[in-house]
Amino acid sequence: MRSLMFLGMLVLATPVFAQRQSLAERVAAIEQKQAEDPARLELVQQVNVLREEVRQLRGEIEELRNADAQARESSRNQYLDLDGRITRLEGGTPAENPVEPATKEAVKERTKETQSPVVEAAPEPVAATTGNDKADYDASMKMLKAGQYVASARGFRAFLGAYPKSDLAPNAQYWLGESYYATGNYPLAAEQFKAMAAAHPTHNKAGGALLKLGMSQAEMKQMTQAKATWKQVVQKYAGSDAAKQAQAKLNSK
Repeated sequence: MRSLMFLGMLVLATPVFAQRQSLAERVAAIEQKQAEDPARLELVQQVNVLREEVRQLRGEIEELRNADAQARESSRNQYLDLDGRITRLEGGTPAENPVEPATKEAVKERTKETQSPVVEAAPEPVAATTGNDKADYDASMKMLKAGQYVASARGFRAFLGAYPKSDLAPNAQYWLGESYYATGNYPLAAEQFKAMAAAHPTHNKAGGALLKLGMSQAEMKQMTQAKATWKQVVQKYAGSDAAKQAQAKLNSK
């Protein structure tokens, strides 16, 4: 009898036990899901933070690139300006815009004192009589790099007279313009840059020649012509370094 009663009680308790077990499993599943959701949410937040940091870094990189380009352009212009002024003083020609306005009179006095000796000691023109266009070209380039612009101008003029058909003639004409530009002879510089760009429009220095033509015109206060020239550079030599510099000058004027 007792066995039957125990068996009956076990039968009745089984559904209740199964129900409790099922409920416990559901609660455990819910708790696990709740535990996982915050982790997922935190992961999404971290991804968003990283994306924002990447966006900010890209912006900073772009700003640094722009600043670097402007610094390079400024350094190049300052070098050409200072180098040209020093050369004009050494050659006996007063600088048009001294670095320090307060020392204008002192500069004039130093120029007067050094004018005669410097002129007398000026290097002789390069004689293009070697018959070797490369050697004569290299000799003129050596003087240009040494800052001897008067001598380099003479050398390049002699080169163009002796070797008008040389493959180096376009380069020689370009550097002749640079020699004139460095000493402040902007009309002569403009003449050479213009002739070089017109005669050799596909040469790798043609865009640079037009750029320097515009710069020479700007130095002569011919801003309308200078802007028109720089626009030609942008249109004809798009994507080149010369075109980028020309566009920068157009934007700054």
